[in-house]
Amino acid sequence: MNRAVTPALSAVSNKNTVQALDGLLLTANKNDGTFIICGYDLEKGVKVTVSGDRVQILKSGSIIVNAMKFSSIIRNLPDGNVFVSVDHNFSLNIACNDNEFTLHGFDSKIFPLMPELKGEKNFKLSRKILKNMIASVLFSVAANEMRPALNGVLFEIKNNRLNIVASDNNRLSLRRSFEGLISDTGTGEKFDLSFIIPGKSLAELLKLTDDEEEPAEIELTKKHVIVSFDNIIFFSRLIESEYPDYRRYMKIDAKTSVVINTQNFLDSVERSALLAEKANAQKIKLSLNKEVNIENQDELGSLQVTSASSLGQMCSRCGIEIYGEDLAIAFNQRYLSDALKAVIKEEKILMKFESPFKSLVLLPYEDGVDIENAKFVYLIVPVRTRD
Repeated sequence: MNRAVTPALSAVSNKNTVQALDGLLLTANKNDGTFIICGYDLEKGVKVTVSGDRVQILKSGSIIVNAMKFSSIIRNLPDGNVFVSVDHNFSLNIACNDNEFTLHGFDSKIFPLMPELKGEKNFKLSRKILKNMIASVLFSVAANEMRPALNGVLFEIKNNRLNIVASDNNRLSLRRSFEGLISDTGTGEKFDLSFIIPGKSLAELLKLTDDEEEPAEIELTKKHVIVSFDNIIFFSRLIESEYPDYRRYMKIDAKTSVVINTQNFLDSVERSALLAEKANAQKIKLSLNKEVNIENQDELGSLQVTSASSLGQMCSRCGIEIYGEDLAIAFNQRYLSDALKAVIKEEKILMKFESPFKSLVLLPYEDGVDIENAKFVYLIVPVRTRD
């Protein structure tokens, strides 16, 4: 039972004075033989259905129970069948082998009314692809941004291909799916649509999604998104706002292009934070220079990563291929580190620079790749330096 309870906990509010919102709704239905566990905090919800040989329903009924206490009890029970019953005073009895608990609950009628879990538009997407795409942009979502759209992730479908975008004004993350994994579950015709899911909701969905290639079904209503897989239904309110035109930020007249080993670069960037005085606030400087070499390979060069604080200084170098002009530019260390961690599976990456005052554009290193056809694009706004 613990595997059914745990997913529902992700939608339980732990900062609400309404008792129903810090509880789980348990519903037993004898007619269809299902036991349903539901958490809902008015913004997002999870509904887990247990059926078949895994459950036997003797009598229909429902109750709200404290989510944390119920979960703790179930998690600490010994192996064996769990027997659950409810009396007329809304007390839940839980028994397993020689262990028995009574947990005081509430009338299920006070549980908030949930949205209709049937969408008007729907499509399917591999759970593994969905998980990877969300994870690779979620760190760029703004927190408490005055513009509501930036507190979420834009899902944009054009010609059955998916783009997802997140930005906090200091950086922008874009991931694309070119593998034809989006398919209309109705007519099979191509369709275009866009919607914005709150970052906080996606953080919880990420915990529920596995690396299976099997699809998740995604449905849309006017105000909600519904994601279904296995015996889990996850739903969330949409952000009803217009997302900024992110494409206008992606136009760059590159004066300097650099190819670099991703792991080596990340290692240098991570070391630059070792002397930071404040977490997530370390400024690092990148110096990109060509090197004169006896083989006359003008594209060879070095990237020097430096940082300084009242505690000391740090310097690290990486070999690069550099095309165009030498350049010195500075960034927030965490922003650069987050992007590199998201693409660490890439052996090499391509970075494009227009000037020390324009955003860095980070792309996969592939022949012929550009901003318009790259599977990922990361933009990072530089910071000013005194020198």
